[in-house]
Order: sequence, then C-alpha cells, then structure tokens
Amino acid sequence: MFAVDDVSPVAASVVQVGDARERFGQWREGKAGPVLSISVIGDSYSAGQDFYLNRLVQRLAAEAGFAGPGYIGFNHGAALGGTHFKYTRNSEKHFGGGWQVSGLGQASPDSRTVTGRPGAWLEIDAHASAAIDTTVTEAKLLYLGNGEPGDVRYRWAPSQAWRPLKLDGEGVREAPLADPPAAPDWALRLEVASGSPTLFGVWMSNGQGGVRVSKLAASGAASADFYHDDAGWQAQWKAAVAKIPADIYLIMLGGNDQGFGVKPEQYLKNIQGLVGMLREIQPAASINLILRQDTSRSSAYPMSAYAQVLQPWAREAHLGYADMQCAFGTDVRRYAAGGPMPMIGPDRIHPDPATGGKVIAGFFHRMMVGGHEAASPQDRCGDVQR
Repeated sequence: MFAVDDVSPVAASVVQVGDARERFGQWREGKAGPVLSISVIGDSYSAGQDFYLNRLVQRLAAEAGFAGPGYIGFNHGAALGGTHFKYTRNSEKHFGGGWQVSGLGQASPDSRTVTGRPGAWLEIDAHASAAIDTTVTEAKLLYLGNGEPGDVRYRWAPSQAWRPLKLDGEGVREAPLADPPAAPDWALRLEVASGSPTLFGVWMSNGQGGVRVSKLAASGAASADFYHDDAGWQAQWKAAVAKIPADIYLIMLGGNDQGFGVKPEQYLKNIQGLVGMLREIQPAASINLILRQDTSRSSAYPMSAYAQVLQPWAREAHLGYADMQCAFGTDVRRYAAGGPMPMIGPDRIHPDPATGGKVIAGFFHRMMVGGHEAASPQDRCGDVQR
C-alpha cells in the first residue's frame, strides 16, 4: 500500500463528456419531450445530497425548470433532500417503528431495501422555496412483492383520513398513491398495517416541464453493489430501475472500490456489467461515467489506475466520460484537508460542501450544460470536447 500523494494522476487536461451535453442541448432546443430525466448512480458523494447534488439540481432547475423530485429512495432519500423533500433514516421524525434495513448490494435502485412490520412508519416532508415548487401530481410506491398479502396505509397530511393500500403479487411492483395535495407543502406518511412488505421508495412528478433528477446512490457502495453476476439479481434490478424514467445516467463509482482495494480490472468488469443492464432497460439513454478525484488516504490503487482502464473502454463503447481530477488539480496535498486550499473534509475522504462540493457541482454542470467557467482556481480541465 502506498499513499496516493506518491503517484502522479493520469493526465486529464481535457474532459470528454460524450453525449450528456448533446442530450441536454437537444432537449433545450425542443427536440425531445418537456421533461429531461436524469438518474445519478453513485456512492456517498452522491447519496449525501449536501456534498454537491442538491446544489447541482437547484442550479439546473433554476435554468431549465423543475419537473418534480423523481425517485425518493427509502435508503437515502431525494436529490433535493435536506431542503425541499426531507427524509432520512437517521431521524426519528422520518423513520421508525421497527424497519429492517438490508445490507448493501440488493437488487434495488439505491442498493438497499427496507422491510416493515405492523406499526413501522416513514415520512417525507415537502417544503417549497421561491425557485422550487414541491407540488406533486403523480406518485407511486415501488415495492418487492413476496407473494404474501400485505397492507400499508398512507396520508398526505395529519388532517387527512388514512388511505389503505394493498401490496400483493411477486417481484418488483408499483402502486399509485392517490390524490396528492394541490398545496406545495405536504407530509406523506406511510405505515405498515399488516404483513411484512419490502419497499424500495417512491417516484413522484409534478406534471411540469423541466429537469427531474432521481438519486440512485448509496453511502458505502462500490461498483460490485450495483452489479452481480447473477441472472436473478439482474432481472430484479432491471425491473426496479426500469420504473424510473431516465434520459441521462450519471455514474460516479470508484471511491469505495479504491478504499476496499478492488483491482482496476474487476472494477471495470463491474462497470461494464452495470452499463450493460442500463442499455437493456433504457437503450436510448445517454450513459456517462465519472471518476472522482483522489484524496490523501492511503490506498492500494490511485484513482488514476481506475481511469487507465475505464477511459479507453468508455470511448470504445461511445459513452460519456469525465475525470474530475482536473477540476481539483493534480496536487492532492494542496486541496486535502489542512492544505493551503482545502476542499476535502476532516475525514480525508468526502468533500467539504462549501468548497469541494461547490467544485463538484460546477464540474457536473459544465459537463452537461457547457461553458468555460472554472470549477476551482486550479481547474485544469481545459476546453471540453465531444
């Protein structure tokens, strides 16, 4: 094992973004439908929406309109969690009563499921802002049927009467959540009434044009958590993810592969499997692979080792590809916690939301929308090429 500081990152003065920008540009020119659906697949960098994702979604929505929250997983919540659609398993206000939370690596959109017993409950609270209208016009619950009868009940406000909802069947299923309120501020509470249902999350839209960003990310996840070489696992994962519309996939995995010492060749195999599944369910979607920057923790492989196998394959497969190292600069010590321009938090792994998170949000925005705005003072990405 050696410190990443001792390794020169792979050259990344030019970022190849593939067709994410093309798809975004075509949509803004009116060559597609009124909604651009974006799904973000990743680890804690994306699951913790305060790092960069919330900032990115608000910026896109301000520029192009907001089409609703998309997928809100019962693992890590919404892309606009923490501000507009509040839900977390770590809060007694939003999650309680005896849920069993699965381990990582489930055939679920965000790598986990929750299984309830009678009395288990959860709640999503929506709060609008001047830029984001949190009103929803359509909502559906995604769950995994086990062939046994189960019932939940739900309501959109404490003043409402409970609505019963039967969860039956086997495999990946969906059930509509009727009559969402016309008001933008609401509190969707769901409780298990009978049985032991296994839930993925909810998908919501607002009937408006604009961007709709779904968060399919899990803290602690590595590439192997989003791809299993097992036909049954793949069938269930594809069935679940297919219920979440996507025009663009943004995949940023690899940080935990580095932390676990996963060999670059195995990492590439997992990513290839993940992309293959996405191609089956959304053959027309733009798929884009992003590698995050190195950090100062000791690792068996620098991120550049993963870039050296991922970049050639991404180009060969005509995928979008971007290496975020160029936005942070090549000197890890400079942007590490305690460095002269710190952008990584005290845990030496995750970005500081105010600095590193701002850089990441700017990097993703430029990747999709274009422009030449530098993401950081040491940004060396150069002109973006297609």
